[in-house]
Amino acid sequence: MALKIDQIKDLQDNSIISKSGSNITLGASNDTITVPTGASLTVPNGGLTGQKYPAFHAYSASAQSIPNTTQTTMTFTTEDFDTDNAFDTSTGIFTVPSNKGGKYFLYCSAALNGVTPSRFLLTGYHNDATAIMSNETGNASAYSSVNVGGQFNLSAGDTFRFKIYQDSGGAVNTFAYRHIVFIGAYRIGA
Repeated sequence: MALKIDQIKDLQDNSIISKSGSNITLGASNDTITVPTGASLTVPNGGLTGQKYPAFHAYSASAQSIPNTTQTTMTFTTEDFDTDNAFDTSTGIFTVPSNKGGKYFLYCSAALNGVTPSRFLLTGYHNDATAIMSNETGNASAYSSVNVGGQFNLSAGDTFRFKIYQDSGGAVNTFAYRHIVFIGAYRIGA
């Protein structure tokens, strides 16, 4: 039931409170509610229900060559989505947009094609400092894979990237499959 102006109990102290304790609806279906530039919208518990923005997910549609014993920033050629244009596919860097600092969940998956390194690392870097790491060592498989994910407090302008390391004895390629080599993030709260 929509609340009409004559049903509002209080419009003082910058508050709108319903008279009966029911929900208050601003606008109608297909309306746009605009928050003016310079104003901010505060929603309790970190965000609008069901909305986890900014968010992005990208994957590798082509193989990336990873040199031997060198930390190499992973790049991802194709985005499934990027709500705030915050992920750069050419550099592999996610930058927290203005006014969008908060708690984020970031994740990454990597796989090497046809090699058996004795050490294979996937490391997340927050502002170029190690933030999270996952490794696989001594794997007997020629198709090594590593996955990593975690929660981080990020401020506007902070950057996050993932670097890959392998020691197979020479340069190797990552897989080029969207279901194996990917990266993503979403904001989970303020």
